[in-house]
Amino acid sequence: MPRALLLIAPAVLAVLAALASLALGARPVPVDAAVRALTEAALHGPAAVTGMDGAAVLSRVPRTLAAILVGAGLAVAGAALQGATRNPLGDPGLLGLTAGAVLAFALGIALGVAGSLPAVMALAILGTLAAAALVTAVAAGAARVSGLPGPPSPLSLVLAGAATTAGATAVTSALVVLHPAVRDRLRLWTVGSVARADLGDALWLAPVVLAAVAAVVVLGPGMDALALGTDLAHGLGARPERVRALLLAAAVVLTAAAVALAGTVGFLGLVIPHAVRRLRPPDARTLVLACALWGAVLVLVADTLGRLVIAPAEVHLGVTTAVLGVPVLLALLRRRGVAA
Repeated sequence: MPRALLLIAPAVLAVLAALASLALGARPVPVDAAVRALTEAALHGPAAVTGMDGAAVLSRVPRTLAAILVGAGLAVAGAALQGATRNPLGDPGLLGLTAGAVLAFALGIALGVAGSLPAVMALAILGTLAAAALVTAVAAGAARVSGLPGPPSPLSLVLAGAATTAGATAVTSALVVLHPAVRDRLRLWTVGSVARADLGDALWLAPVVLAAVAAVVVLGPGMDALALGTDLAHGLGARPERVRALLLAAAVVLTAAAVALAGTVGFLGLVIPHAVRRLRPPDARTLVLACALWGAVLVLVADTLGRLVIAPAEVHLGVTTAVLGVPVLLALLRRRGVAA
């Protein structure tokens, strides 16, 4: 598919999905009224927006922005993990990174050091790094025991990630039971939701997410070289170790930012890159940009549908993404190449 069409189509859909997110909810608002309210707020400040429709639109701006950041961040994190590890099952949730970030946040609440968003972000990064180190060490140990040459297999990484996720979730659950403060703040985090997103937090994290996505885009030629194998990448002068380390660092930052905004939202990093690859992107840079756009579209649509299915109640974002992601995971595990 041509690069322009591969990027323009999801960009248009992202705009439409954002408008739908602003207009639809417990109080539906006409699209023209939503656009008018946004224009007035941008030109004259939120105080210039009057009426119930305008108030409803402004109240949905934080969760819409958070949905865009979470979708783009997790989709690009998945693409970066798959490119760095050459693992078709690379996903922050499957590899235990998300569970590690949530556990670190829960520990921070219990210790009283998770009061501000920068502190939450720092805790999430530490938890993500710890989970990544543990998964890599376990999978590498399993490869040494089995006597298989080369890096850990994709399936061993997923199994190590599942074990890490189970352990981190168990400790988090214990903290929820033992500490009322942890229980109060983690209610929506454990299922994933942007319903309580704060505009200030979303604006603070937006440059972080954009910078990490831009870093992965810049590393696109290195991802193309890594796909050919380490030896060929060295021959092309791509410095694969450095590219791999930078991709993993960007994936850690993007995962931590998504967890800080929405909690546990799974399978986006798995579903979006594989779906985009079916469109035959010409290079890794196009793949990453398309993943960011399609990830934003998917989360916007999932969050909007979650508000409408059982209105006035909501289906949380983590539930809708899991419903979409589980069939894809099962299909990938049944593929002969992944099993090998």
